[in-house]
Amino acid sequence: YEKYRTVINDILVNDENKLSQLKFLFDYPELLSFQTRFNYFREKMKNRINTKYLLSLNVDRSNILVSSFEKLNGRTNDEWLRKLSITFNGEKGQDAGGLTNEWFTLIAQELFNTNNALFKSSENKSYQPNPSSNINSEHIDYFKFSGKFIARALIQGQCVNAHLMRSFCRQILGVQLKLRDLEDFDEELFKSLQMILSIDVEPLDLNFTIDVSEYGVNKTILLKEGGDEISVTNENKAEYVSLYANYHLRKSIIQQINAFCEGFYSLISHEDISIFSPSELDLLICGIPEINIDDFRRNTVFRYPYNEKHPVIVRFFDVISKWNNENLAKFLLFLTGSSQVPVRGFKDYADRDKPITISYGGDKTRLCVAHTCFNTLDLPEYEDEFEMNEKLLLSIQECEFGLV
Repeated sequence: YEKYRTVINDILVNDENKLSQLKFLFDYPELLSFQTRFNYFREKMKNRINTKYLLSLNVDRSNILVSSFEKLNGRTNDEWLRKLSITFNGEKGQDAGGLTNEWFTLIAQELFNTNNALFKSSENKSYQPNPSSNINSEHIDYFKFSGKFIARALIQGQCVNAHLMRSFCRQILGVQLKLRDLEDFDEELFKSLQMILSIDVEPLDLNFTIDVSEYGVNKTILLKEGGDEISVTNENKAEYVSLYANYHLRKSIIQQINAFCEGFYSLISHEDISIFSPSELDLLICGIPEINIDDFRRNTVFRYPYNEKHPVIVRFFDVISKWNNENLAKFLLFLTGSSQVPVRGFKDYADRDKPITISYGGDKTRLCVAHTCFNTLDLPEYEDEFEMNEKLLLSIQECEFGLV
């Protein structure tokens, strides 16, 4: 696998003319490095913006989201792809790029401001549509606007601080959801459903329904037709767990997701974006962060038999200290559920009673396992740097492309 991947990447990097001849490989994106796919994507996107025409927007800074929505809602795709020129009401200044950058930043802040009820935030500050967004009568149009906004930011190469939940990214990419995605949404619910899979559920007297609260009103949702009359048994509990997770991650917000994707795909096709994994889409949207390895090491807790001087731990930090920020960001997402380090650094995890932790992960034949709800890495006892590097990279790669 690694042999063929290296050869393919060398061809693409050293001979751009071969790119079109090897496009079939984008059906198997895991064979290509992120940088190769990123370069391919940027090459396709850079000519999408029509610099011959301006899309001039004069917007109200104090009501930036509504003002911008009203100016852009109903615009054609061709207009969305014109060069932007932003001015703010009552402010002097000519947009030479700085005002456009500021506009992207301000719109992202408001779109993902949970007070606006469009998106719902998880504990690690990633977002998915709010199932109660219909409090805004125009919420579907706002989700189409959101999809177009994120797509336009990607086309422009403009990073915005808008981490989407892994399950939301999967659905933009058309990738099947996994039960583990629920951990990013609600870790307590994830642990409860995991427990159901491992115990005798029949004494719990469950059925195929779910109780939800909407604007303070409690209601019961059927997870399947006649669900209130179907008991959860040890034989059908896997189906129950799947339907329960699917309700929260997809069914309850399907209209919002479809509207977002409609807006997104109107500017960037599914074919063009599907060459990336969920974590890579997050990196495209938010940018690759700077990760301080010394800060990481200082604020990591080790469980027996590991300690900071254990050869495996020394080897681990020696290996990742040689990685680029792309792989570090993917690893951080693998470990914590977010590719961004908190503002206060790795100490912030400990302050929230969830320090980065490395525990024993078994013998060298195993891959690493991450528990994102605890920020814990089960690290096997790899015997040399080459093996450590290969297994770590394979772990984050398989996690993203679903090879296991």
